[in-house]
Order: sequence, then structure tokens, then C-alpha cells
Amino acid sequence: MWLSKSIEEQTRRTRGAEDARVTASRGARIDASGTKPHGELRCVAPFGIASVMPDGVQAVILPIGGESVAIGALAQNLSELSPGEVMLYSAGGARLILKNDGSIIANGRVIA
Repeated sequence: MWLSKSIEEQTRRTRGAEDARVTASRGARIDASGTKPHGELRCVAPFGIASVMPDGVQAVILPIGGESVAIGALAQNLSELSPGEVMLYSAGGARLILKNDGSIIANGRVIA
């Protein structure tokens, strides 16, 4: 009994990933509100890709090394993609899609 209560309490104290709505963006740092408010979170992205998350998007927050970081935003605009395709898009509406057939579509026009 005491062991299961101890494990349950430890699990409750351990934070996992959560989704939170971005409330303010300042370049590489954001504020977000999820199960609790998060302030001054660093944004993490794959090497060579940079973005500033706009207010209102759902970010994925993950605890790493005693702090929390935003590791990305929940995917949007997937209706244009087939499995294996990649899209870069901006809040202003620009889109670049790498298609499975090798073509590249920029804002609706095939460019390669």
C-alpha cells in the first residue's frame, strides 16, 4: 500500500509533455498557457529551420533539464498533404510543398 501511494505521488510530481496556447511571442521565446502559465520558454526546432510561433497556436511544451521548452506547434493545414510530403507555411499564407512525385509547389504553382 505505501509503495503504490509513493509511486502515485512521484508520478503526480513528474511533469510530462503538454499542449499550451501561445499567448505572446518574442523571437526565440514565447509565453504560453496550458495546465499552468509558462513564461519565457525557449523554442526548439530542427537545425536549419527557424520560426517564431504566432499568438494563438497550440504549442507542445516539454520539460528538459529542469526547465520547459516549446518543441513545436501542433500540425495544421494537413489536408493538402499525402503521407511522406512536406509543407512549409507562414501565418501570412505562403506555402511551399515538396510532393512525393518530386515536384515543388509554391503558393499553388508548380515550380519544379
